[in-house]
Amino acid sequence: MVQKLTESGGPTLNNPPMEDIEPHIRPLVDALNATGLVRTFSSCEGHYEPHEQKMADRTHAYVRFIPSPNVPTKRVEKLMTYLLTRFKTRHGLIPINVTGYKLYTPIDEETTEETFVLELRPFNRFDLPDRKRADTDRAVEQLVSVIVSAPTN
Repeated sequence: MVQKLTESGGPTLNNPPMEDIEPHIRPLVDALNATGLVRTFSSCEGHYEPHEQKMADRTHAYVRFIPSPNVPTKRVEKLMTYLLTRFKTRHGLIPINVTGYKLYTPIDEETTEETFVLELRPFNRFDLPDRKRADTDRAVEQLVSVIVSAPTN
C-alpha cells in the first residue's frame, strides 16, 4: 500500500511554517507552490562549508513535495519531466546537476509514503564552498525561470 501525505491543518515537522524555509531555496519552493500542482513540505538550500556538515549528506539542495489535492500524480510527473528536460536543454549538467525522482519511505510493514524530490547537486564535489553556493543559487534562479514558463495544462 502506498500512502501519500495529506494536507495538514497547520505547520508540522514535515510541513514547517513558511518563515522556516531557508532563504536560498525559498524562490524555488514559492515557484513550485505557485503552480497549484504541488504542495512542498520539506526543503534544504544546501550546506557546503565544512562546519555545516553533519552525519547526513547536506552537500546538495532539494525540495520535496506531493501533488496538491485533486491533482493527479501523472500531472506532477509531467511537470517534473518538463522542468528536468528544459533545465538540461537550457543549462546542461554542469555546474549543477538537477535530478527529480519519487521517494518511497516505509511507514510500517504494509505502507509506504510517496513523495517527489527535485534535487540540485554540484557536479564537482571539489569546488570550493563559495563556488558551490553561487552555482546552486544560480540554478535555483534558472529553475524558477523554467517553472514560470511552464505550460499550465
